[in-house]
Amino acid sequence: MVHHAAAEVDRTTDTRPARILARSLYRDMRGSGYANQQILALATELIDLVTRDMRGDGDRDIPPELPLTVVRPD
Repeated sequence: MVHHAAAEVDRTTDTRPARILARSLYRDMRGSGYANQQILALATELIDLVTRDMRGDGDRDIPPELPLTVVRPD
């Protein structure tokens, strides 16, 4: 079997899955009536969580099994 370097993808740096997930989530949220400001709030919260995790203090104020409650706008 021949391996081509260009065909191999480093899974730790491949951003395509994140792009696909982000676009899908964005379409779903817009389709459900969420405003741009609400979507930005979600993105900001995600960035904050990742930043805390990278600093090493990410899990301190997040319960291990945070219940997911989806509140759809009226």
